[in-house]
Amino acid sequence: MQPKQFFAFFFFLLIFASCRSREAQPTNEEHGNRLYEAHCASCHGAKGNGNGPAAPYLWPKPRDFTAGVFKYRTTRGPYPSDTELLETMKKGIPGTSMPGWDILKTNDWRDILATVKRFIPHIEDSAAGPYIEVPVEAKATLESIEEGKKLYETAGCPACHGPQGHGDGPAAQILRDIWGQTISPRDLTHGPLKWGNLNKEIYRTLLMGIPGTPMPAHEGTFTPAQIWSLVHYIKAIQKMPADYNPSDPKRYLIDVVQIDGELPDDPAANAWQKAKGVPVFLKPLYSAPNIPEWLTVKALSNGKETAFYISWEDDLPDMKEGRSDGVAVQLPTKEISDPSELPYLGMGHSGNPVEIWKWEPGGLRRFASNGIGTPLTLLPSEAEKVHEKGAYDNGRWHVILKSSSFKSGGYLSFALWDADIMSHAGPETFSEWMQYSPSAEGD
Repeated sequence: MQPKQFFAFFFFLLIFASCRSREAQPTNEEHGNRLYEAHCASCHGAKGNGNGPAAPYLWPKPRDFTAGVFKYRTTRGPYPSDTELLETMKKGIPGTSMPGWDILKTNDWRDILATVKRFIPHIEDSAAGPYIEVPVEAKATLESIEEGKKLYETAGCPACHGPQGHGDGPAAQILRDIWGQTISPRDLTHGPLKWGNLNKEIYRTLLMGIPGTPMPAHEGTFTPAQIWSLVHYIKAIQKMPADYNPSDPKRYLIDVVQIDGELPDDPAANAWQKAKGVPVFLKPLYSAPNIPEWLTVKALSNGKETAFYISWEDDLPDMKEGRSDGVAVQLPTKEISDPSELPYLGMGHSGNPVEIWKWEPGGLRRFASNGIGTPLTLLPSEAEKVHEKGAYDNGRWHVILKSSSFKSGGYLSFALWDADIMSHAGPETFSEWMQYSPSAEGD
């Protein structure tokens, strides 16, 4: 059995078991509480009420588990299955500040889930509902795409998602969820959709809508064939990085290609051209059009130094002093032997700090951080250990960071500043924790 087939088969069994009952598997309560406190409580709150110290900085606001309302479902019934909750934890929610945690191990997910479920009233009193059936997909054709476009226009979708699907319809500015918070329609053209980007997952979202939001269900309104036509139209207008599958369980890995000799600081160099770029999806901190949804990273090492080549689209470069585009790499300060030991993604926390290497056209600065709300400490310059080079060309930023301080393998995350979008001190977007390690391929 091939690895992908094995994973699909395993995932089917997990869904089946979860939907049939809520029989709990053994968990480590202390471990789950510690992981929740380290990685979840700053957003969702120590009591799961969505009011953690980082919540004011996030968009949309973190989920209040105690309300017992969940947006992203693959089953019917009052409460999601364990598998649904685990999938949200693993993959995150694109277009929101909820990161994915694929990088953690299965036991870690299960232990955090046990902690989260203690905040949800009555969830253990009700078995998960039946799985939402998705019929066999009709073949995508030019005719089905055109039919989907007509349905999109006549069903009122442009009022929220806009005529071209950019999330800029006339109602977009006034929409609110059931918690009274402002909510923006997803830009259907850029980046993966919130609850699954596979065709069958988009079908399910169109069928059931998104509970707690203005996104309506189309079950009983459209026939299965019509919903498939809508799916095909959405996929036809969607722009995504080539060869990227957000459902891939190893999407957080960055291969570091090993080469001999000097690491090049020219993006056009042969070594960079041979290295495969990894799309890294970004989480927005604000609701604004044209926020970059992903960057691409490549990595090289010669055993002495490691270099990262980071690039991203930007239709308007900003290079003014004090207000410019930029990118940051966040690194754990401490040695990490297991991903459960990673610092809090939001700039670390007391006892588990991070270093932030921020590049902008004026140069590179390094900071130490103990978490959101604490002062950043400017670290001494290490010009002899760090080489940086960045340029804007043909609608993209190209930045290379090279240093002997970068280990041959470890963990890092990214953040982007797009100065023409908003005026504030922090970045517009950030990534999940990524793992980089030597590739089996050489040059």
